[in-house]
Amino acid sequence: MLYLEQWLIVALYAIAQSHYIYTFRQAKAQAASGLNPLAAAAVTAHLFYLIHLSFTLGHMPVTSIYEALTTCAWLFGVVYLSLEWRLHERSLGMFILPIILILHLLSNIGIDFNRELPALLLHEIVFEIHVIVLLFAYSAFAISFIASVLYLLLSRELQKKSTGLFYRRLPSLAFFDSLSNRAVNIGLIFLTLGVALGIYEGTKIAEQFFTWDAKFIAAGLTWLIYFWHWAGRLSSGWQGKRTAVVSLLGFGWLMFSFLIVSLAFTEVHDFR
Repeated sequence: MLYLEQWLIVALYAIAQSHYIYTFRQAKAQAASGLNPLAAAAVTAHLFYLIHLSFTLGHMPVTSIYEALTTCAWLFGVVYLSLEWRLHERSLGMFILPIILILHLLSNIGIDFNRELPALLLHEIVFEIHVIVLLFAYSAFAISFIASVLYLLLSRELQKKSTGLFYRRLPSLAFFDSLSNRAVNIGLIFLTLGVALGIYEGTKIAEQFFTWDAKFIAAGLTWLIYFWHWAGRLSSGWQGKRTAVVSLLGFGWLMFSFLIVSLAFTEVHDFR
């Protein structure tokens, strides 16, 4: 049943993505008409899948990289739909749903429904909260990444004095700059809290927690990049292209840390 559900969700997100592409190509007033019901249905179905998966596993689906991928995809969808509902702006959906689809597809490929929870994580609710908080941070950084990409694309069209599709369909540069910066602010708060919870939990379950493990180094660098983004805006007045580039750098490193480092380079923080 879970196997069927996980691929049904892929189909629902794909249908919603097709609708976003269609509305993006239509008049802007149609594309900005509020919450996309198809995307909302996909995110709702994804929630029921996660609940079913939690009961099957006996814990929240956050204790392995493949479990965390689908949970992150759902959180990303929730965060995005909240923005879509609040801002009455659908134009971002066409660019955001592919990331959700990719994350969930990667989870489908590698997830093990019969995996037993490592003994050191049994009854450790703080660990699950730690991961959920970090996934919220990742979702916020993903929103910042998409907003930054669209800012740069739109800026390029304006520099060329072109009135192409992006110019006609997307909101203003100021909209994307503000959205990206606010998303980084929120993400940095959740990232700081998540790292703090990880340190607290790590000192409980491991005698020698503080090591030069690749995952810890990667997490520290992620925090420094986004803190640099925040501090540059606060102290030096960074905005526009400069903050967009830093956001792209931060999200690129975050994805490398989340996917590659977690699977191939970490030893202490390995919960596969």
